Amino acid sequence: MTNRMVSRWLCAVLVSALSGQLVLAQTTTETQAPAPAMPPGFTGAQVPAPAPAPDPETRAGQIELDRRLKRATLWPERENPLVVRANRLLDRGLLEGIESGEGNNGWQLLLTGTRPAQGQTFGIGYRRSDLFRDTIAARATVRGTLSRAFLVDGELQVNRFRRSADTFLNIYTKYEQSRQMYYYGLGADSKKEDRTRYQLNTASIEARAGYRFSRALNAGIDLGFGGAHTGPTSGGDIPSIETKFDRTTAPGLFDDTTFASWGGFAGYDTRDVVRGPRAGGFYGIEFDRYIDLDAGSYTHRQLSLEGQHFFPYFNKQRVIAVFAKARFAYSGREDGIVPFYLLPQLGGNFDLRGFNQYRFYDNNAFMAALEHRWYVFSGLEAAAFVDAGKTVPKKGHIDFTELNYSGGLGIRMRLRGAVVLRMDVARSREGVRWIWSLSDISRRRF
Repeated sequence: MTNRMVSRWLCAVLVSALSGQLVLAQTTTETQAPAPAMPPGFTGAQVPAPAPAPDPETRAGQIELDRRLKRATLWPERENPLVVRANRLLDRGLLEGIESGEGNNGWQLLLTGTRPAQGQTFGIGYRRSDLFRDTIAARATVRGTLSRAFLVDGELQVNRFRRSADTFLNIYTKYEQSRQMYYYGLGADSKKEDRTRYQLNTASIEARAGYRFSRALNAGIDLGFGGAHTGPTSGGDIPSIETKFDRTTAPGLFDDTTFASWGGFAGYDTRDVVRGPRAGGFYGIEFDRYIDLDAGSYTHRQLSLEGQHFFPYFNKQRVIAVFAKARFAYSGREDGIVPFYLLPQLGGNFDLRGFNQYRFYDNNAFMAALEHRWYVFSGLEAAAFVDAGKTVPKKGHIDFTELNYSGGLGIRMRLRGAVVLRMDVARSREGVRWIWSLSDISRRRF
């Protein structure tokens, strides 16, 4: 055998090995090993015998060798299983969900959603935003906490309502049990030592329809129906509400009510990112009328105003954020009553952060906040903030005297530009609060 024949034979062996079809040439005197015996009654398809190695001495054999060598060297790249799973999440809308705050398509793990002060939330949900050619988005969730708070809700979003690309219709329904609602009494003179607890159960359905006049401007109407139940609590160090307050100091206490509501809203939003913007602003107004369908005693109106603006500098590595909002609840009658659980409130993780959740209740509330944010490194920024605000019984009492103040420091973690985790340390005259939230303070409420 010449050197050329030997080299071709070695090449054939190498190619056959790379392609997974290694077959050593057999001499005419060698016998092939017998095939393994099949079990009795086996009727499946027989595995075909491997193709013989091509003869490198012939033209056809040389072409077959070249073909096998090319196939062996072009073996497809195999991705890491973690990369495959990440790509599947991206295909399901994970990044879009992070930016909008609505989550990815498919099953979701939920860590927020119940009312404040109920403890850490855990839940599951399922969402689809691509139904009927992206015209309909639907979502359903079940959530709860270790303190036995419970929430089940469902949402249906219809875009291009009545075949118009600028119309929208949202239908939202929920049932909620909150067993750790706090109440300190009415007015700015309420005391921290008077904190009590009560249970609040609500069931409601709401429909909001509107029109997008431009990318930034939208307006619409809303209709709603629901009921509310308040009750006592037991256990723990915080006393139940009836031990310190009655229907005079807590209007509507233990008086179950069914409401119908209607109203309208308008918003102008130029923020660059919905969750944790660095530029632009949002300005909104919402009006709602609640009609007591039982006795009529709790029929009232509510008006909410909100504004926020973001001033970037140093190529958006520094941001000064300004927030202001006001909320008014009034009956319009001398004998009219606004239930205490529907009154404007201040205190918690978003308003007057140095005070406890639901710290101040009254018919009118307003607050303002100033926050300075600066870039630390990719995905992390720090913040310093100061909050001020108060509640008053009448609109004529609104002024800038005797304000409640709080301030502190915090960090925000970002993913794809959106704030996905916020941690603040806030201090007020009533102490220090540590805040952990998956929502930015700039969340839009309507």
